Amino acid sequence: MLEANRFASWCGHDNTGTLFPADFALLPLCKAPRIVGFIDCKSFCIVGYSEPVDDASPKPWTMQQIAAAAGVSMTTVSHTLSGKRPVSSATALRIRGLIDQFGYVPDAGARRLKSGRSGMIGLAVPDISHWYFGRIARGVEEMANEHDFGLIICSTSNSDPRREKRYFNLLRTRSIEGLIYTASREISPTDELMSISASSSPIVLADEGVAGLSRVPSVTSLNSAGARELGRHLRDLGHTRAVIVAGFAGLHSTIERVAGIRESFPDAVVVHGDFEVQSGYDRIDELLAQGVEFTAVFGCNDYMAVGAMRRLHEAGLRVPQDVSVVGFDDVDIAGVITPGLTTVRQDMLEIGRRSAQLLIEGLDAGSMRGVESVALPVEMIVRGSTGPVARG
Repeated sequence: MLEANRFASWCGHDNTGTLFPADFALLPLCKAPRIVGFIDCKSFCIVGYSEPVDDASPKPWTMQQIAAAAGVSMTTVSHTLSGKRPVSSATALRIRGLIDQFGYVPDAGARRLKSGRSGMIGLAVPDISHWYFGRIARGVEEMANEHDFGLIICSTSNSDPRREKRYFNLLRTRSIEGLIYTASREISPTDELMSISASSSPIVLADEGVAGLSRVPSVTSLNSAGARELGRHLRDLGHTRAVIVAGFAGLHSTIERVAGIRESFPDAVVVHGDFEVQSGYDRIDELLAQGVEFTAVFGCNDYMAVGAMRRLHEAGLRVPQDVSVVGFDDVDIAGVITPGLTTVRQDMLEIGRRSAQLLIEGLDAGSMRGVESVALPVEMIVRGSTGPVARG
């Protein structure tokens, strides 16, 4: 997160103490053209900024300049662009010629403000510092920027009800037009989420579906299909005894991935972790202590798979000669560890982009009723962590 002092210093401000009072809400930071805005970091962060403008490059004309050069009113320019009112072909041709020549671009944000819309959308994630949710956030921000929406990113601290209430209130008061929500631990929606969805407020679920909210559009990955492909890969290598280090029991992604791998290993032992490296390490440590025999490990995400590999190494078990290990997500570390991790690649950036796209489509249409859920394809990536089952 960018600090207030760094913003102020960048813009040439010295009075940072007065520029950022402790309890400010949404403020314009300064008059410098580089800054869009800033939100109180104690609650949530914003929004974004643009690159510094090259003063030497020509600036696009304003609507007022186009109107003056064309000898018409700004209303006539507006009607030419919108097509809502008839404009003579000669006048329209003159206006469009000036627009093409001098680069006027209609300000979608200004149009929204004039119509009473905030031009802002929200993203609620369990932990913005996590690689996984950070990729979703980047995708949402990219799509929001393409459609001239501002973005407020809200960290819910793993669905803390008090934090959720504050952020959902932004939706109730129309401070934001719509919300993209990512679940963290449980399949059951919180009271706040149930309440806000019942009010027909514009919401899209990103990455995880939520039970009881089937009418709320979601963007997910084909989790079962990806895990099924990993299971077949391990079977083809001769493995018959596998253990599953699953994620939180209440998440759709956990349920779907376990179901997919169990099509090949119906008797697999299932233990649950929290998607972090240490939990993968700890679960394998417990299974080894219990004397559970296995030749393959399925980690419900790459981090737990990496933790499992570390514990196997400490136990003197070679990957993949003694035990094959697979993960899910294809995070950066999966391709650089030794051996490289066989996994399923899902596109978190695209999940973020498509979630924002669905939300914006619903907002522009005035209703989310026609917005359909999306399940994105995945791809198995075979690396060195899987091999034929040891014989003898």
